[in-house]
Amino acid sequence: MGGVQGVTRNISATGIYFETEVAHEPGSRVNFTVEVHIRGEKLKLVCEGEVVRVGCYDGVLGMATKLLSSFFSDAAEIVDVNSRSLAARQIH
Repeated sequence: MGGVQGVTRNISATGIYFETEVAHEPGSRVNFTVEVHIRGEKLKLVCEGEVVRVGCYDGVLGMATKLLSSFFSDAAEIVDVNSRSLAARQIH
């Protein structure tokens, strides 16, 4: 997310909760990638989300986002994460 790394703690079909070092205001849109391993293959889940909750728990900043769009990309592929590229490749 903008060069800032985080750790995914919970993921579902509609949202992602992760710990990160940078907070965004609830209601703001964020673009980020999540590295996932599926059947031994490393992929990137490229996402656009809306921040629904931000909190600090035990000194760790956490952020919950509602997924607005997402698609899988080969991990070696360089992805320009912006709303136009996400809208063009959105998976439903």
